[in-house]
Amino acid sequence: MVRRTVAGVVAALTAVAVACLPATSVAGAPVDSDEVYAALDVNQLVADYVVLVDVSRSMRDGGRYEQTKRGLRTFLAALAPDDRVALVTFADSARVVHDGPAGRAPDQLVAKLPRTADGQHTDIGAAIETSLRLLGRKGAAPIATVLLLTDGRHDPPTGSAYPFEQGYSWNQLVRTARALRKTSLNAYAVPLTGSTGAPLLARVLPGARVLAPTSINRLGAQLEQPKAAARAAKARSVLGDDASHGVRVSWPADIGRIGAGRSRLEVRLTSTTTKIPLVVDRLVARSDRPEVRVSVPAGPVELPPGGTVTVPVTVDWDAGPRRVAPLARVTGSATLTLQGEVGSPWADVLTGELGAAFAPQMDGGSTRGALSAQRGSIVWWSLGAALMIVLAAAGWWGRGRRLHPVPAGAVRLRDAAGNVRDLALTGRRTAITADSTGLPGYGEVTARRPSLGASEVHLVIAYSRDGSAATREVGTCHPGETVELGGVGFTWRTTTPARSGLVGGVTGPSR
Repeated sequence: MVRRTVAGVVAALTAVAVACLPATSVAGAPVDSDEVYAALDVNQLVADYVVLVDVSRSMRDGGRYEQTKRGLRTFLAALAPDDRVALVTFADSARVVHDGPAGRAPDQLVAKLPRTADGQHTDIGAAIETSLRLLGRKGAAPIATVLLLTDGRHDPPTGSAYPFEQGYSWNQLVRTARALRKTSLNAYAVPLTGSTGAPLLARVLPGARVLAPTSINRLGAQLEQPKAAARAAKARSVLGDDASHGVRVSWPADIGRIGAGRSRLEVRLTSTTTKIPLVVDRLVARSDRPEVRVSVPAGPVELPPGGTVTVPVTVDWDAGPRRVAPLARVTGSATLTLQGEVGSPWADVLTGELGAAFAPQMDGGSTRGALSAQRGSIVWWSLGAALMIVLAAAGWWGRGRRLHPVPAGAVRLRDAAGNVRDLALTGRRTAITADSTGLPGYGEVTARRPSLGASEVHLVIAYSRDGSAATREVGTCHPGETVELGGVGFTWRTTTPARSGLVGGVTGPSR
């Protein structure tokens, strides 16, 4: 029975929360209050409940006392086991019948109430005084709820400190109530008939709400309000100033080195909340320069409390055409802005049921980025320089080939003994060695033009009889002429002798 009743209470609270939800939410599908309270673990936060129950004889009429106990059973079953409950009965006097944890057995608490209501009077002043004493005790929870249930007007016995509905004692109650230090103090007066002294509670606790008179069989529904209010107070206590926090945008350090073309920036979104999950939707990236285009992927970004998500931001910068100067550089700056709508799946519960001012913002969404791009023609200049080097090398190579052509014919060599040898000229440099001519030492034969435009060619013959550089002699020989070097005569014959044996061969003494 208790389980079914609790389920009914939860369903009723959920229905109330859903009825207060707006049609749309930037954070997507909202969650109900039960999910929010579960995530905040409000049941771990202890609250005080002081329940003042009228046990005067009039409570017997219409079965009000039994109905009241049944309503309280439902009320107590919905409380967290660690919540502290003080049950105070009042009639001729006020008496605390229970002061301890709510526990998991509401029937045990209700059983501590008198079996029947038989009081002769209704001392509401004494009941309120007892509630203030319990609320002010050492170690009392900062969240408290006072619930007054009565069907009669204030009717104290002789000798009561509250003989009337006003006076010194009542003023003392007001001062005592003001001295209470509570994070949240809710008070509810529940009149069980049309005319009762329940409004006296609001005189002592100005924030107290006097619920509309109701039939006793609807008491359970009336008690939903203080339960929901106490749970909301717990949630607000757990949240603290979390609802005033939002999202911090952190741009990367290399924002000062944006180059031409496409760049990718890793921008971090960090939730500064500790309890509330956030969602950033409709992200838009902008730039204050038309040539700098910024974009960001579409779609919501979910941020758990205190979490960080990296969002890729693409920057496309058209730095302009290339410049003639080889090292020309274009620089500048642009303001980049990342904007979005920050919300939460909890938004409707926070602003509706909890009454929090929840309007999270994005901080640090704008930054100044430095632009720098090499727009000079260094590549073309490098290619041009390389081409000039190639052309110069080709010219130098051609010049060398022109000034040092391949000579034609052969050189006739005549040594001191009169031996004649013919050395065929091959290539641009022909070596004079013992193997090729039979002569001792070493020499070389090359051809040369005096200038690039000259047509005539002469031979440059260098010869050393012992092969050393110190004894080398160099001479110039024109076609048909003879030059003597190291005791050997060299004659340039522009036509090669007919006999192949003359090349490197010995023809014997000349006649």
